[in-house]
Amino acid sequence: MADRKIDTQGQEIPKHDGDANDYADLGAKESPYFDPNRTVFFINGMDNKPEEHVQSALALSLVQMCTVRGIFNASAGAVRDFLQCIGDKNQFDGPLSLSARNAVDVRTVFDGQLAEEAARNALRRNMCQLKAFDELRASNRRYCEIFAHSQGNLILSNALQAIMAVDGPKGISGRVVHTFGSPTVNWPKGIVKIEQGFTFDPVTWLAGFDDTWAISKVGMPATSINPITHGFLEYMKRDPAFVVNRYRWGGLGVTFSLDTDGLAKCLAAMGGNFRRIKAIFDYIVDVHSYYSDDVALAYVNLIKTRPSILNGLKNEKALKAAMIKALNTGWVTGDEKKAVAFLEAL
Repeated sequence: MADRKIDTQGQEIPKHDGDANDYADLGAKESPYFDPNRTVFFINGMDNKPEEHVQSALALSLVQMCTVRGIFNASAGAVRDFLQCIGDKNQFDGPLSLSARNAVDVRTVFDGQLAEEAARNALRRNMCQLKAFDELRASNRRYCEIFAHSQGNLILSNALQAIMAVDGPKGISGRVVHTFGSPTVNWPKGIVKIEQGFTFDPVTWLAGFDDTWAISKVGMPATSINPITHGFLEYMKRDPAFVVNRYRWGGLGVTFSLDTDGLAKCLAAMGGNFRRIKAIFDYIVDVHSYYSDDVALAYVNLIKTRPSILNGLKNEKALKAAMIKALNTGWVTGDEKKAVAFLEAL
């Protein structure tokens, strides 16, 4: 059977492990929602072809409405990739391995190397790790938000730990890491970690039991009845559910509570990415209608003092209609009626 043709939109195809390229979905770039001043960082998982890496980066660009700096984690075949994953997982955190800090200190003392050179030599066994280390250190905080899928999380964790060993806590403090289907157990302290995992994604089980209940879990993919799902594109398709579930407590389709204020703040932080915000409101109205009016009211109250969002919202008829639908769900309070009037007047 011939390989399925992947639409890469004519964008740069990586050739070597660790190749770095900027990607922007063409439809996203033509959208008024696109933020040309924002770039996020992405590392793909194992057993990905170059075209699949580009496809994943473009899907992320469409959701985030910005440019994606993709670092290509090249595949050498499923078996070699699996063996490399084992090496990545035990790079600094395995039971017989040194920590990144100790790896740098030992090599500095006994080999006479500078800390940076020692860290780079330790990471060199996987060129994607080395490239991530170099790019993140040289970015001058440009890549504050980092996205990684599957093995990409192991690569990222090792790179960040090496950065911390060389540059100290200031090198990673405040970095926002978004994980998808992650097998990684250990992350350096100081990062902000936002984790997503399908309930039946077996790769996430390699990270151990989530006793903090911090991982946003979704039971089923968007386009398949097969619950065993690991593909990055499926994660992107289920973005609204993952966003909402970060603020939800419940299971088996039953929601016991929803942090409506927290979710509203998350939506407001998305700024002018109205495409994504509308998808989330549509999902809330459809799946969590009991809470939809509270989320919409909290969101309206937050953006009333944000002219940049309000100016963009004026032309978003479909989004305003979705929010008004949410506000009119169930018993409509006086504050909700005022919010509806406010949106209708925009």
